[in-house]
Amino acid sequence: MVNVTARKIRDHGRERPAVGVGRVYSGFLVSYPVVGRGMVIFRDPNGHRMITTPVRRVLGEPDQETVYVETENSVYRLTFHKGAAPPPAPPATTPPTHPGE
Repeated sequence: MVNVTARKIRDHGRERPAVGVGRVYSGFLVSYPVVGRGMVIFRDPNGHRMITTPVRRVLGEPDQETVYVETENSVYRLTFHKGAAPPPAPPATTPPTHPGE
């Protein structure tokens, strides 16, 4: 999973006009978007998630910071965030040796 922000930039829905355009979804992307499958972003530790309709196309390269994902109903701009580096591990120490042990 990777930390991501998805901004809805276009809505193709026919039933209602431009619902949620500009809305921002932040969370963890389960896997890189794949054509034909829904995109899933976990939004918080309680299991809330955003699931899109099947992806039609992905514009951009996986190694770029930003890609565009077109689904059946919408277009999203995904911005990938580098995770904070974990703190360095403390140096390995060996327990003191006592003579005669």
